[in-house]
Amino acid sequence: MQTTILHTPVSAETVEPATTLLDEGKFLRILAELPGVHEEMIRIDVEKTTVTIATSNGGKPVKKMITLPCEVSFCMKRFSEGVLTLTLEKNRS
Repeated sequence: MQTTILHTPVSAETVEPATTLLDEGKFLRILAELPGVHEEMIRIDVEKTTVTIATSNGGKPVKKMITLPCEVSFCMKRFSEGVLTLTLEKNRS
């Protein structure tokens, strides 16, 4: 399993959550820290090799765009204790 920790600086307008990308063979898993966010407020967009996570935390927009090493299909979402877990199946090329 290969792990990539993605830290992005916080801008004045948008907060970018800390994320971790795990390569688990047939799947990629993304962990995003979203404390203080309600699950129903999270928007997820998966397009080929890009995942965008967007929400709001106390009025400040929270957004993270992640470029993936391959094309994926959305599989599963889990949100527990402020951590969003996305499981993405790698597309065969």
